[in-house]
Amino acid sequence: MKSMLLTTGLLSFIYMKNVYGACKNYGDGKSNCPKDSPCCFEGYCNSNAGFCILGNCEPANSYSPNSCWAKPHCKDMSGYNFPSSSDLVELSKFNDPNKQVWYSTGDASHASITGNNLVMQLKPGSSLTGPGEGSTVYFTRWVDHGTFTARIKSGSAAPGVVTSMILRNEFGDEIDFEWVGKTKNTVQTNYYYDDELDFTKMVESKPVSDTSSNYHDYTIQWNLDSIQWLLDGSLIRTVNRADTWDASAKMFKFPDREARFSFSIWDGGNTGQEGTANWAGSPTPYTSSTVYSMYVSSVTVKCLYGGNDTYSIPGSSASSTKSTSSSSSKSTQSTKSSSSTSASSSSSRSGSNSASGSDDGSDSDSESDDTSSPSSASFASALNSKVLMGACVFLLSLFA
Repeated sequence: MKSMLLTTGLLSFIYMKNVYGACKNYGDGKSNCPKDSPCCFEGYCNSNAGFCILGNCEPANSYSPNSCWAKPHCKDMSGYNFPSSSDLVELSKFNDPNKQVWYSTGDASHASITGNNLVMQLKPGSSLTGPGEGSTVYFTRWVDHGTFTARIKSGSAAPGVVTSMILRNEFGDEIDFEWVGKTKNTVQTNYYYDDELDFTKMVESKPVSDTSSNYHDYTIQWNLDSIQWLLDGSLIRTVNRADTWDASAKMFKFPDREARFSFSIWDGGNTGQEGTANWAGSPTPYTSSTVYSMYVSSVTVKCLYGGNDTYSIPGSSASSTKSTSSSSSKSTQSTKSSSSTSASSSSSRSGSNSASGSDDGSDSDSESDDTSSPSSASFASALNSKVLMGACVFLLSLFA
């Protein structure tokens, strides 16, 4: 009898620990979000789209797993040239992917649409020798393969200043262009799978005119079986899925899950992390009036999966029903939150970061998985069931 009571008590404790989460900056830090602000993101509760859309929303820490919204899927844009300042909002004001095209994180004053350009700025922080304060701007739709082109003048005009164009998701899959201020006449390309930060796969382009003084066209073609990077219309690198096979893991380590499309400018020189500083250049020079600016003058998005023009906002009777073409079934949902900016992968660099491969478009590197994820609610349920089942087997074996 005593062993049964002990087993029951332990199982109850395990159940409570695994079923109930906590949004760490809400209330006493031990509770899930309340019903009127149901969505937890980075430890804070809110009810707007920026907090409630999966990828940001943390199902286990929200009011309930069903508090999180489905991801708004990719919508084509052709030659978009930032026609209205209202297309960009800060995260706290992001409510409707049908009307708002971009949202920013970081200091809201560091990102704006001005003169038909997206302008993003890096400015000094509280100390001129410490890290500066940059910005990240996200496309409000999630993308699942396709072609992404942007005309960009980087902000990397001095050592330490990093500018990025990135496809990245909450799992840590990433495909990117990055510019560093210590080499203003090149751009770097890289990709990661499942947050495995292998910087040796970075490939640097051949020299072009100063990327911080001149606009260039940068394209990522994210295909089902390959990734291609183009600079001013010319292919500079290819990674084939077939070359990313990891024999020990028995899987392809190839970015293949729905991601966010973003731009970013950040300080890599004054982070205090030696590897990042060596890669970006250091120190990042500041005066009290220093401003490093990145400009994006146009964006074209061609989705592999279309038919997602309208998005139904949960709880809004005015919203149109989202199109349910066959492409919509390609979406993936997750329980792992991601607030990662472009700095997320690079800011943890350690050691030297050497280039590998060639930049003639023929090189193939290694990294993927083409398994899709279950919905947040079913994932949480499955996880809890597995934990409870394992605990039951273990504990009952003790008293057998």
